[in-house]
Amino acid sequence: MSSSKTRALQQPPSETGDSRSSPKPNWLYFFVAVIIFTVAMALVSFPAGLYTVYGVHLSNSVNSSTPVSGLNFDFVFATVVIPVVGNLGGLFVVFSAIYLGFFLLAARQGAGLFRALRASVSHGYQALFTNPLTATMVLLGATSFVTVLVDTVQTDAGVSTGSLNGDPFSLLVNFTLAPLLEETTFRMIMIGVPVLVLAIIMFGGLSPVNMARAIWRPSSIWDIDEVDDVKTVHSFRETSPAMFQDDQSDSLEVRAIRPVVYAFLLLSSFIFGYAHYASGAGWGPGKVSEAALAGLALGYLYIKYGFQTSVLLHWSVNYVGSIFSFMAQGLFGVSWTSNTGSFLDVIPTLDIVFLLGLPSTLIVVNELLKRVTRGKR
Repeated sequence: MSSSKTRALQQPPSETGDSRSSPKPNWLYFFVAVIIFTVAMALVSFPAGLYTVYGVHLSNSVNSSTPVSGLNFDFVFATVVIPVVGNLGGLFVVFSAIYLGFFLLAARQGAGLFRALRASVSHGYQALFTNPLTATMVLLGATSFVTVLVDTVQTDAGVSTGSLNGDPFSLLVNFTLAPLLEETTFRMIMIGVPVLVLAIIMFGGLSPVNMARAIWRPSSIWDIDEVDDVKTVHSFRETSPAMFQDDQSDSLEVRAIRPVVYAFLLLSSFIFGYAHYASGAGWGPGKVSEAALAGLALGYLYIKYGFQTSVLLHWSVNYVGSIFSFMAQGLFGVSWTSNTGSFLDVIPTLDIVFLLGLPSTLIVVNELLKRVTRGKR
């Protein structure tokens, strides 16, 4: 990416808009409103979770004071246990605090949450990809919608996806712990660490800061300018507002490492899908394809925007999508797995899967088609 191009793209669309730009479709106003509602619902899920863990009765055998001795990092071939001292309630609070920190970090990065939303209304949905949190919301909707479609098709074909069962309190805590633990395993270790090793071999002389940046956000390896043989690493804030960038670097090393990163993305996504089925937690063979597709979205966010976004997407699917169902079970006695449920079940599903999901899926499909079209030119 040339330095002149980078400077031209540093300002978000909302700040460099052309007064002659055509009006954007009315659906963007609706879509932005849905994103705002989803973000608000995610924020409300933090106190809702604390109330559910400490304020309602979910289980006769497990509660917030139940002691815990270790955290499990499950690989397909082995399980690594990290010793900890505490109880389930304490773990829930610590992990929730981490997710809240990631949430606030993603909201302020890049163009910023509200600037990206304003720019998307006036300049097009591409502006949503200038902020990690809005990009995560788009991938949340698309992943949820596509997962429901895949599950429906597979079920009709006789391929079972399976389901989780067990103590509801334990499941709630597991849904809370899994995003950070699994993203560390399947994204940071399976993508970030190999990319870091390759970057050290190919680029050499990486500073500790750039090494940390590479393992946190692998795309930092190729978000560079080269002027007079001096390489300057930039952030996604200074790249073009597109889901799939077509910027080309003059660096042979950068051109060589990018396809390797994507190969690790594909491999980790497949292993992520298979690990769910092989875990023995109750998932059927249909879960392999579902989780592998989700792994592609998680890996995309990790590579382009950073570890915090893949964790947030995973957390949104696992926790935000179910915490209100657990709370409904504690308040109204309606099982969190009930198909009818309560309004606390229906609203998150309607919002994430359909109101957010359908437009997001169309956006992702459109971006994929544009990418394919560019590739054929």
